[in-house]
Amino acid sequence: MTHVVTGLFDRRRSVDAVVEHLVQEFGVPRERIQVHGADPASGEETRSPQDDDQEVALPDLGLPEAAVKAYGEGMRRGGVLLVAWVDEGHVDRALAAYREYGAEGPEARQAEGTGQAGYPEHAIRTRAYYLWEQDGRPEGRDLEFWYRACAAEGEPSARAPQEFAGETGAAPLPEGDKPAVD
Repeated sequence: MTHVVTGLFDRRRSVDAVVEHLVQEFGVPRERIQVHGADPASGEETRSPQDDDQEVALPDLGLPEAAVKAYGEGMRRGGVLLVAWVDEGHVDRALAAYREYGAEGPEARQAEGTGQAGYPEHAIRTRAYYLWEQDGRPEGRDLEFWYRACAAEGEPSARAPQEFAGETGAAPLPEGDKPAVD
């Protein structure tokens, strides 16, 4: 089971340290970690460069509305939100790392809006994108990369999306060719 671990930090340096712990010590793939903040000039939400292509805004993370509102306000005050999808066995250690580096009220909640293996669909899309880039951005093989990304995380491949997150984007699947859903 996967949990979403969140925490608001005062400094980006602290966030970077926690991200390093999550990736290096707990084996959390970078695609399962997002960093959100707010542009000081406009107050608009921003994401770290690694997360810019994911097109996932704070309300789309599956967090309760009250948490989204509180984190949004914290980000407008200059805070940086760290969101990570962590396997159940690492939740306590992840929360301890958040606390150690000064997260304001770190929380863990069961992930919602995820596939059967608990992996967020946007993270699968991001992994597929990186696989596609590594293979030289070939045209017409969007589902191949989706299935490879699913297989890497044990996610059932029947959850293929209507569109792939690749640079050129893929055409929607014809109605008759959609993968069957169990």
